[in-house]
Formats: sequence, C-alpha cells, structure tokens
Amino acid sequence: MASKEWVILWALGAGGAAMALAHAADTPQLNVRLGLWEVATHPQVNGNLPITDEQLAKLPPEQRAKFEAAMQAAIARGAQPRIFKECMTAEKRSHGFNAASDQRKNCQVTLVTNTPSEFESHRECASEDGKQSTDVHFRIVSSDHVSGTVNSLISHGAKTMTVNSTMEGKWLGPDCGSVKDYELEKNNP
Repeated sequence: MASKEWVILWALGAGGAAMALAHAADTPQLNVRLGLWEVATHPQVNGNLPITDEQLAKLPPEQRAKFEAAMQAAIARGAQPRIFKECMTAEKRSHGFNAASDQRKNCQVTLVTNTPSEFESHRECASEDGKQSTDVHFRIVSSDHVSGTVNSLISHGAKTMTVNSTMEGKWLGPDCGSVKDYELEKNNP
C-alpha cells in the first residue's frame, strides 16, 4: 500500500481506532464499564488528495490514472460508516484515550482535557510530505455510552483534505469473547 494511501486510511479509521489508543501514567480512571464495546464511526471527507501536482506529474499517464482511481476508491471506502468491537480492559481504562501512544517521530500530542468524564487531545505531525493534525474529543455520557469526534486535517503543499468523524460507543457486556483488543466488524464496506 502506498504511504499516502496509508495516511489517508489511518485518518479515516481514526474515529474507531482512537478508542484503542492508550498511554499516560497519570490519567484518571474514566467512568466506563469494562468488557465488550461496540463503536460506530461516521466519517465525512472533504478536500483534495494530499499529493502535489508535481508528484502526480512524475507518474506516467496510465500509472497516474490508476493511482488517482485507487486513491479515490480508498477515500470512498474510508468515508463509509464503520463499526468496531473493542474489549475495554482495566489497563486501557486507566490509561484513557490518550493518542500519545502514537510514538511516530515528528508528532507532538497536547492533552487538552483529561477527566473521568471527558477526554480531549490535539496531535500535530510533520514530515517531508506534509502535515497532519488530529483533534480527538470524547465525552462519557454514562458508564455504558461514549460519544465523540475525531477531526483530522491532512495537508501537502496547497492541497488539504479533512476527515471529520463522529463516533458513538455502547457497552455490550462484561465478556469480550474472541475480541482481544479491537476489530472491525466483518459486515463493514
């Protein structure tokens, strides 16, 4: 998979995956139940492919057409609602939803709010190819209901793409069954 496609798919999947991100020793116990959760994400994608015209111009016409078609298809797939199952463990709960676990170079995470009922963070990543910023905000509605947003901006040169996702999580029960961490439901597009 091309690195640009991976970045786009990562941003599109961030809504569900953010539930699985965990790191930070001093994070309070979030008021959520342990066990199996179902998380639904609803992304909206706007803007342009985050690749410069100069990069596209380097590709032969046939390869460029295939690349652009593959990227558009990836964006269309990524913009579809997704349902994840996640096993919330005591360890995950004690770490919160802190995206600081993304230890990639050139990324900086700022914790905005981190309480038992709310989590908000901002992450900035920069590379030779461009920049990406992601804002995550979760609200614990009740111990068995979580709602939130994940908003990403991916830029490369003058081209930008936004991926704004809403998510809803609901507790299904104390037994995670075969789900060890999190997994995408098989009936997703």
